[in-house]
Amino acid sequence: MTTAPIHRSDVMAAENDQDHLVRRRSEVLSSEERTSGPLTETSGHEGWRQRLEEDWQSHLETLQRYVCELLIKNQRLRTELLSASAPKRRHRDAINL
Repeated sequence: MTTAPIHRSDVMAAENDQDHLVRRRSEVLSSEERTSGPLTETSGHEGWRQRLEEDWQSHLETLQRYVCELLIKNQRLRTELLSASAPKRRHRDAINL
């Protein structure tokens, strides 16, 4: 099994791409809401809808941070594992000579 290194810049780039998609989707939805028929919602419903949208956005941002932290931790642990096993391999190779 081969593993590819994950760099912090890759994680941040992926996070930025995801942020862009979320913002774009939000813009599209807002555009559709403006162009769809007459508004029948009261201001109370609109406030509730806004609150739900903000809550989901907050959850999404939290999950993105957790995923980023897990990717960074995974990369660090993988690096530590490789560096810890490297001296053992060299020592074993020296014995076989």
